[in-house]
Amino acid sequence: MKTEILFIGVDGEKVVNSIETLAQIEKAKTFDLALELNEEEKIEWVHLDNPEEPRTLFQSILKDRELRVDKKTLMADRPSFCVLTLYNNKIVRLEYYEGHDALCLVYDVKARELQGKNIPNFMDEDPHAYDPSKFLEEAFGIPKEFSKPILDELHKKEE
Repeated sequence: MKTEILFIGVDGEKVVNSIETLAQIEKAKTFDLALELNEEEKIEWVHLDNPEEPRTLFQSILKDRELRVDKKTLMADRPSFCVLTLYNNKIVRLEYYEGHDALCLVYDVKARELQGKNIPNFMDEDPHAYDPSKFLEEAFGIPKEFSKPILDELHKKEE
């Protein structure tokens, strides 16, 4: 059996709109979910996609795409997304990426047989990350020496 990659919120290269995101969610949900946090906690689809709970991962991504892409709303954070690994018609891994200036792997949930194994991530470094102090210097002439300490302090408060 071959491994297949499914995406939620992106097509592997760029952000997609809410219609495509919803189609990705519906396609993913046609497969069995084999993800576990530990021996006692198996992940169910309702934990990832509950329309009554906007903070579930898939609903959060869907709402983001409605604002960011469909309504063309400028947003400070980078667009979060999920990468699902499909093997033998089962979702065996979920990678969730989010971030402010750069995306990073936040959740990496695997099937029991993959837990503890070192498997390459879909993305180890965000190729579209940006340096906000460099942007402020180039766009507005604000020296990095002035903006960087302020931005660093703001980011510390966000964390």
